[in-house]
Amino acid sequence: MNLKIAIIQMEIKDGKKEENITNALSILESLTKEEKKPDIVCFPELFTTGFDLKNINNYAEEFSGESFNRISKISKNNFLVIGSILENEKQKFYNTAFIIGKNGDILGKYRKIHLFAPMLEKQYLTPGELIQIFNIPELNNMKLGLAICYDIRFPGLFRKMALEGAQIIFIPSEFPSPKNDIWRTLIMARAIENQLFIVGINRVGKGDSNHFFGNSIITNGNSHHILGSNQEIKIIEINLHDLIEIKSQLSILDDCRFDLYKL
Repeated sequence: MNLKIAIIQMEIKDGKKEENITNALSILESLTKEEKKPDIVCFPELFTTGFDLKNINNYAEEFSGESFNRISKISKNNFLVIGSILENEKQKFYNTAFIIGKNGDILGKYRKIHLFAPMLEKQYLTPGELIQIFNIPELNNMKLGLAICYDIRFPGLFRKMALEGAQIIFIPSEFPSPKNDIWRTLIMARAIENQLFIVGINRVGKGDSNHFFGNSIITNGNSHHILGSNQEIKIIEINLHDLIEIKSQLSILDDCRFDLYKL
């Protein structure tokens, strides 16, 4: 199955929610005019607010809040949209990734499990508790997983999704400089060891306290596409059937000895 993925490697202005959303909507509008529209459009982590967590009460929203309604008006009947926002549920705050379907409905969400203390997530956010795979009927029942940024350092999360049938995992991120090599290494490793596609979408530009280097990646471990360090919109086509050939050469998951190294 061929799949066209639009990576939105964008600059985000911390705390400027309306400005960020307007920018994102403009990008989505431009993608609706593409001759070959993408199947999935993916934004970085917290693309509507950045990491202005000290003012989280001003930005966090419920599902389905204003941001979702505005996005779905443009994306409906065009493409899926993936990203992460600050979610407010009964005054508990989460860093939550979402999937908006082509019908405008929310097909799934994932609350970040591993919170990143240096960017104050542990101080202001509640960790998620659920790992799941999302079936996407409008894309031939593709099995899709979600993770967020710091999660990439925890291989058990990705192994669980792989064992549950994930073919592709999206990772909206704000991975800061100077950790370019760590970013690429971890994403490649997660794809290689689980024999699936990983899509890492990273922010670019300068935030209030960090600089972000981009280098968004799509890889299946054997072949990959890596973007540069500037703001960029890139549509990349992959073929999920490549995973069949990869697994036929070496059946890593079948060879795992869970009976010996289960924690």
